[in-house]
Amino acid sequence: MISDIEQRLAEFVDREDEMRRFLALLEGQSKSVMVVTGGGGVGKSSLLARMIHECALRRMRKSEIIWTETRNHDYMGVMRKIRDDIGPDFFKSFTDLINFFTVPQYELKVVVEGQGGISVAQGARIEGSQVGDVAGILIKDLMLSAPRNDMAVPESERMARLTDAFLAGLATNLDTAGPLLVFLDATEKMSQDTERWIWGELLAAVRDGRLRGAKFVLSGRRAPELGRDWLRLVEEATLRPLDREHILVYLERRGVAAASRAAVADILLITTQGNVLQIATYVDAFLQMQEEHALA
Repeated sequence: MISDIEQRLAEFVDREDEMRRFLALLEGQSKSVMVVTGGGGVGKSSLLARMIHECALRRMRKSEIIWTETRNHDYMGVMRKIRDDIGPDFFKSFTDLINFFTVPQYELKVVVEGQGGISVAQGARIEGSQVGDVAGILIKDLMLSAPRNDMAVPESERMARLTDAFLAGLATNLDTAGPLLVFLDATEKMSQDTERWIWGELLAAVRDGRLRGAKFVLSGRRAPELGRDWLRLVEEATLRPLDREHILVYLERRGVAAASRAAVADILLITTQGNVLQIATYVDAFLQMQEEHALA
């Protein structure tokens, strides 16, 4: 039985230019981030499925973070998802530190290198130190997010320390295990704070050469406002509605009889203005009606 994803790929039409630029992203050195934007129903999900399938064909490691109405990932959620998708072995320091900042009475298990160390008596501020790693240690993330209530650490410091630990682990992972592609989908649903962290910390590390081998695809309904320093790094693609030619190809792949395709394509173009989701919905109804008439 064919799966939903296999069906979607089999029916995929248009977007050749976007896929060409995506393949250039995978194979090239100049661009590391692709931003795909478009209104609802124009085919962003289908394009993303095609990209993910391409990664599978190439046996390329990937991580997927999707924002929904019920899953609004913050910066910690993004880091945790990437860690869990590619494996926790290189992120022991990060996991230990995130437990330290969120679990009451938690004590660090990983060696702390540096002169300042951690002073719980002074609000547990981490000063002049760098969290090291210990081979063979197993650290389980207790998956809490709220700051622990038995010490006070400014959120800005907590974010900075967690980000530094995560980026250090990710950089080592990339150097050891090879390239990684991270998909960020429905980005219009992320909070402004998370969006600032994505561009100001995570993607800035790619831009500055600290995450060699990391590629990112961001998909959403609105394009970010990018400064000139991002132009060399980011490939932007805006999806447009399907035209009549591609609607005809889609109808052929859906099994609509050749004698009916031209008339159906004209009606679909007028009623949907090329909206991919609406076209698929109407074709589903059309084929079901034909099937019911054949059985009558």
